[in-house]
Amino acid sequence: MKNPLVVTRGSVLGLTLLLAVAAQAQQLEDRSTEHKSYAGVRELIIDNVTGAIDVSASTGSSVEVEVEKTLRARSQDRMALAKKEVVLSETQQGGLVRLMVDGPFRCGSGVCFHGGDAYEFEYNFKVKVPRNINLDLRTVNKSHIFVEGTSGEFRINNVNGGIEMRDVEGSGSVHTVNGPVKVPFARNPTGPASFKSVNGVLDVSFRSGLNADVKMKTLNGGMYTDFNASVSSRKVVCRTPARVEPMP
Repeated sequence: MKNPLVVTRGSVLGLTLLLAVAAQAQQLEDRSTEHKSYAGVRELIIDNVTGAIDVSASTGSSVEVEVEKTLRARSQDRMALAKKEVVLSETQQGGLVRLMVDGPFRCGSGVCFHGGDAYEFEYNFKVKVPRNINLDLRTVNKSHIFVEGTSGEFRINNVNGGIEMRDVEGSGSVHTVNGPVKVPFARNPTGPASFKSVNGVLDVSFRSGLNADVKMKTLNGGMYTDFNASVSSRKVVCRTPARVEPMP
């Protein structure tokens, strides 16, 4: 005779957890990759929600985009719903190209999430662009934004991830909430530039000969510059490279 299954109050929780783990292990995944090419682009907007954006300058004149899309769901019906609802919207107007991950999570021009979503989705963008293109890049979750070698204007926004720009020129804004910001310039900006993070380190490097009014602010943590600086109550005026000094 087989031993009976004895369930006590303490074992109900363990049984429930085991069943939950088993259900999670059976999650379905659908992964696809798509390549897109656009000619005559002067400005590129990528409006992502979940996933990374990787942009690098090339010698070509077109914008080449590789999009990796991943959907995850607990059943075939949920997967079918994800394929129906989550789409990549493409718009080209003259020299402007906009790629926007669209779905029921959009609230007007922004993004809102509701509890109990029936599926998960992720878009990762790898993009080759002309060097002088203007960039407007944004993403929210499971996200990192990387830009290399561009010389145009930029507007880079993240929420739960870092931003790194390497050997860039131009000017603009680089803002995130939870993550670091690292921007070494190949040439000093010729216009206003802004760099912000709420929970992360800002590491911005300029070339010698910088002559600019710099406003630096922190709530928790120190601030440092390796430029000679004259400090007023409102701004820091940076002029030539010097030793590392803490700013008041």
